[in-house]
Amino acid sequence: MSRAPDRSAAILARFNAAHTTLVQRLRDMPAAAAEQPLGAGLGSAAQIAWHVAMTDDWVADVLLGSTASARPAPARFKGSGGPASLPSKAKTFPSLDAPADVQRDSALERLRASGQRLTKALASLSPERGAGYVVTLPLGTVSLFELADLAGASIARHVAQIERALALA
Repeated sequence: MSRAPDRSAAILARFNAAHTTLVQRLRDMPAAAAEQPLGAGLGSAAQIAWHVAMTDDWVADVLLGSTASARPAPARFKGSGGPASLPSKAKTFPSLDAPADVQRDSALERLRASGQRLTKALASLSPERGAGYVVTLPLGTVSLFELADLAGASIARHVAQIERALALA
């Protein structure tokens, strides 16, 4: 009888799929197109990728314990529901906003490095730490498993933003 993959492995697979799609989409865009604002306050595709890279690094820091953001979960903590609870317009931390003049190639480089770092952090996330520690975000308090899953879901949403904007252009 085969055993279902553990939660970290499933989250890692979803993250890798979304991250790979973003890298491929950005790499396939001409630099000039990737650096042009997409409209409606979205910034450019390169800025979105830079934001994702900074977010990947922050999430990796939290998962690895390199930052004091995570704390033990309170007794009887019930998670928020993970990616399904992500609001349609989530506000990020200002420190995760991309600079205005991001170039495609530098965004790709940063995105690749941050993706590798977060992949390692996800692969090392134990069930005890993933479920037993929480972090507070603007959308509420989430377990580290939920935080990791939100990172992948957020990337997928950013890819969809880029695709919608390019389809309208």
